[in-house]
Amino acid sequence: MLVVTANWAIPDGSVAAPPRAALFARLCDDIRLAAVRAGMRHDGRYRPVERLVIVLAGDTLDGLVSGRWGEAVRPWERSRRALARHEEVLAAAARSGRRPLGALARLARSGVAVPSADRRGRPVMTGQVVVPVHLVMLAGDRDAVLERLRGRGWSERRGIGVGSVWDGDLWCVAHGSACDPLAAGEDGPTLLASLAVDLLARFGAALAARPGLAERGRSIVRVLADGQPLDMPLRLATVLRSIAVNGADAAGIITEWRRCVDRWDREARRTGCADGHGEVAAIATWMHAIEDTAAPGPAVRAVIAALALPLPAAASRQHANRPTVLGHPAGRGDDARSAVVCLGTPPMRRYSEPVLERETAGRAACVEATPLISTTRLPAVVIPEADEGGGMRAAWWPMWDVGSSPGCRPEAMPILDAA
Repeated sequence: MLVVTANWAIPDGSVAAPPRAALFARLCDDIRLAAVRAGMRHDGRYRPVERLVIVLAGDTLDGLVSGRWGEAVRPWERSRRALARHEEVLAAAARSGRRPLGALARLARSGVAVPSADRRGRPVMTGQVVVPVHLVMLAGDRDAVLERLRGRGWSERRGIGVGSVWDGDLWCVAHGSACDPLAAGEDGPTLLASLAVDLLARFGAALAARPGLAERGRSIVRVLADGQPLDMPLRLATVLRSIAVNGADAAGIITEWRRCVDRWDREARRTGCADGHGEVAAIATWMHAIEDTAAPGPAVRAVIAALALPLPAAASRQHANRPTVLGHPAGRGDDARSAVVCLGTPPMRRYSEPVLERETAGRAACVEATPLISTTRLPAVVIPEADEGGGMRAAWWPMWDVGSSPGCRPEAMPILDAA
């Protein structure tokens, strides 16, 4: 049985709060229950699963949204000093996430206990079989340096395998940030990294420096970090309406945000972020428009729409059109030749006709609001092997509540039919 989860984004705690501990406890409980449920086979008999593979499909740790990065050391540098700072940030994030990472490491060491089976294929609740667990952590865009740290014993000390792609008998698992237009670019930082380091982390540091806003600021940064980067102004507006802040505090937070956006605009141009079609200026204008996302105008919205469109089909082709789980993107393809399961946070807004300004100006617009990802469970998917789970192909939590046939899929289920 394969379990894939992603996007925990455990920070080092300097500017962002960690995810709630209850989410990880519930995930471990769900994994144990899913392992039992997967023992039910096509023929109606129960046979314990032979193995359990848990793949963390990227961005488990957040090595970018940190106050430890400054002007002197930048995360996209290939220097020894930058690598040492990466190790410092990820070590702090691992300490911040010692409980959830420790719980998974214990599963890997001791396995998962499930009921044994009697001769008639029924579960014996008084008997137990220990299913071996293999734990793999894939590098994402926020913890891409994990592969470089692998040679320093970082993963061995924690009993975790580290890589960039997990390739099973039937399924592939990758982070899939290559599907994100914000992650494009080879020279200089990507827009994705620049927004995390030079906008979000600096915004968190600015809030921490304001009297009485340190703890609340870490919670705000957590909310922004959990979503799509282009959703940050929308999420900020939502969180300012929902948290208990007086008018002066809210106005001060918005002022600080816009000051950080202006600084990011200058820094992104200076460091050489991808800006072939006015992306930096469009993003800066978009980030300013907290109260009114229509204010930037159709040309800016066209660029934003193009940057917001995930490309899961491209990642699927990279894995020879095999069924693939991607941790980073969230979206829907338009070709039904192979399955791509996406675990990324859905955007707060959907865009129609996402084309660049140079192709058809002004045709993209926000047209539909979508619910945020569940606040009670981490993104995860169960993929049974062979006849496990009665032949169920893939299911979200709780596994036994969702059928696998296309007619049983809920509308919000992010299983993509894409080439």
